[in-house]
Amino acid sequence: MHQLDADAAEKCYDESARETLETVNLYLATVADAVKNHGGTLDKYIGDCVMAFWNAPVPNEQHALACVRAAIEAQRVIHVLNQKRLAQNASREIENRARLSAGLPPKPLLTALQLGTGINTGLVTVGLMGSDAHILNYTIFGREVNLASRLEGVSGSGRIIISDATYNHLLRHDSVLAATCLELPSVTVKGIKAAVRIFEVPWK
Repeated sequence: MHQLDADAAEKCYDESARETLETVNLYLATVADAVKNHGGTLDKYIGDCVMAFWNAPVPNEQHALACVRAAIEAQRVIHVLNQKRLAQNASREIENRARLSAGLPPKPLLTALQLGTGINTGLVTVGLMGSDAHILNYTIFGREVNLASRLEGVSGSGRIIISDATYNHLLRHDSVLAATCLELPSVTVKGIKAAVRIFEVPWK
């Protein structure tokens, strides 16, 4: 139990909030860089989620493949980032001993960042949406977008889940990558009546 005065407590709270914000921003920037490296269009940040799409505004015949490759890069870069974060815990434990001696609460140990990815391919509506009086956003919507979001929910942590539509594009444009994908049991997701055939893309 750490008894801090109001000023010290506020300082500790601000320090924790700043570290959390820096971590989230680093995470988002890392994923966004992977998207841009493979010609994707960043749509928006939804909390700690990055939404992106391909084939608009610049056409790309191999848009599905580019998206999957971006997802693979993002997982690999996050993995390297996690190794660096966890390696910092030894020095943080030393720092925490000093903090405890000074009557300050210890800093929490750094944990691994979790990235799950859902990818779907299909026809969507794209364009500027919103209000001229407030905010206009170049974005997409439609059933296929909703399915991609649902697959992200299925992915959990450290996994890339793609629909059969995306898998079929991989077969055409990178059969070697397609051959490494593992078909999983079909899933039923909210808003989609029929069960969805899905595959997991390896990235390690």
